[in-house]
Amino acid sequence: MHGARRVIANYQHWRAERHARNGHFAAAHRRFVAAAKLGHTAAQFRVGANYRVGRGCVRSGSEAMRWYEQAAEAGHTEAQFELGVLLLADHDAGWCVGPSARWAMAAAQHNSHLPDLVFPRGAVSRKDNERAYDWLSRAAERGKPEAQANLGWLLLKGIGCASDRAGALRYLNAAAEHDIAQAAFGLAEFYGATDQPEHDAVASRGWLRRAADLGNASAAYNMGLALKQGPKSDLTEAEHYFSIASNQHHPEAIYELAYVQLTQLAPESDPEQALELLRKAAKAGHVGAAFLIGDVYSRGDRVRPDLREAAQWFRRAADAGHVQSQFQIGCFFAQGEGVPRDLANAVRYFEFCATNGHAVGAYNLGIFYENGQGVSTNLNLALKWLRVAADGGLPQAQVRLGALLASGRVEGEDIEAGRELLETAAAQDSSEAEFALAQLMLREGGSTNVVRAVELLTRATEKHNVLAAEFLLTRIAEDRLPAESLHVAVNVIEGAARAGDTSAMRSLAAELFSGARLPQDNPRAERLLQKAAALGDAEAHFALGVHFCQRNRTTEDVATGLAHYIAAANGGHALAQYNAAVMLLNGTGAPVDVERASTFLENAALQGLPNASRLLGELTGMKTSTFQVSGIA
Repeated sequence: MHGARRVIANYQHWRAERHARNGHFAAAHRRFVAAAKLGHTAAQFRVGANYRVGRGCVRSGSEAMRWYEQAAEAGHTEAQFELGVLLLADHDAGWCVGPSARWAMAAAQHNSHLPDLVFPRGAVSRKDNERAYDWLSRAAERGKPEAQANLGWLLLKGIGCASDRAGALRYLNAAAEHDIAQAAFGLAEFYGATDQPEHDAVASRGWLRRAADLGNASAAYNMGLALKQGPKSDLTEAEHYFSIASNQHHPEAIYELAYVQLTQLAPESDPEQALELLRKAAKAGHVGAAFLIGDVYSRGDRVRPDLREAAQWFRRAADAGHVQSQFQIGCFFAQGEGVPRDLANAVRYFEFCATNGHAVGAYNLGIFYENGQGVSTNLNLALKWLRVAADGGLPQAQVRLGALLASGRVEGEDIEAGRELLETAAAQDSSEAEFALAQLMLREGGSTNVVRAVELLTRATEKHNVLAAEFLLTRIAEDRLPAESLHVAVNVIEGAARAGDTSAMRSLAAELFSGARLPQDNPRAERLLQKAAALGDAEAHFALGVHFCQRNRTTEDVATGLAHYIAAANGGHALAQYNAAVMLLNGTGAPVDVERASTFLENAALQGLPNASRLLGELTGMKTSTFQVSGIA
């Protein structure tokens, strides 16, 4: 720079510094630019710094790099360092051209050449590890500790250069003498490499702690993990280091800090602080944090259970690919917990987790395809997913797979292979296999098969398999059922009914009504059905509807029967929907209500009930005052 230019440049730089100190950043920037254009190196660096953050000018990463490069070429150490760091990463249009990014991207999509003219260096910037290494080397040689730390990492990893552990150690040690946290972290990794002759676990741990104490977020997180998972776990110290990393918005550390806090909370303590940390981590993209929030609210762990809140977080994690969350939200949709019941969505999420190896999810998916729940029945897909679950070691999947194969329902599949699976599982005392094998033998018929089926059902019942007990009680002919088997079945069903099993309550009530195997006891049977109905069992409501409508046929009984039919109908019971509709059309048990009856018939028809479809068609154009229907199901 010639003398006169130097004097003018120095003056402009001096004025710019004064403006900057007084907070007049726009005026300062103009002066810095004037000095920079005259070749003032420090001003060029300041112009780059201004463009990088938008101080006194419109932010533009591309302009920042251009001015940094001019200063770096002139030997400015800070510019060399900043440029080297920037070249280690890709930068999008938003960073490179600031507010002009949207225009630049839109113009480029329309094949316009204007962005190339306005931004000759391009609207995006790609990393250049070789150039980054070159500039960081220059700054490091000039004694810049931060550059030495970065250069040490590049040499250690072989980024932009050949790997050089000796050179890495030299630069990392030089930077560590200036308490550069990144250098200490690099030394922790240097000595922690178990496949290298310099491996020293003690030295590695010491440098890791030093880096963490100096505020390096990654080091603090790793130090916290080491303290949490080590043979001598120290959760208090781990919490301290997780806090250091959390304060620097490290998502994994935020999650671990919340987890440690939750595990140390007393049962009566308020977990809100830990939950707030989990929310912060989840919103930063940590799917494990979203799952943990859902788990806390679904189990009611020191909070009031809130299935809607749990479903929200499970779904967030599921959509981000968290396998267990996919399973959980699938269960929520299947059961209508926290979300409206939606079997199609349940199938979708079960398929997500099953594809990722979740055995129970695959098992559920197989059952849905077998039964046509949420999807059309597809026995080949049912077999596929049941095999996935069975191969995953799920015993009940092996049994279900064997039962489906043995049923002969799937064309081209080996029935004997299914029987062998069931025999193997039954020999291992699986009550589910014993039950399935018994059903197969009863379908095949024959005296020998029936005898063995009863033996298998009895063995399954002795293991408290309620379905097997119900089968013994309701499906086996009286002359084929030994007294001991009946006694075992009744005890199991009685116990299940006391425990709140509504299916057991219904089975027991049916026997008490009939008096076939147990002494008839109508009042007790009625009480059992009332209890099951109170628990929301639609089948129990339907049975009570039948009972009251057929009992004494008094006005009060018929009205009560209709009320139970309606309750069962609202629970999705097709026959109850049809019966309630017939009674409402005839004005039996309640005034005539064609509109409500039509709704019930529509719902029953959608479930494939032929009588409902026929009656719904007959309603068209008829006068309700003359319409009479018979034939309650």
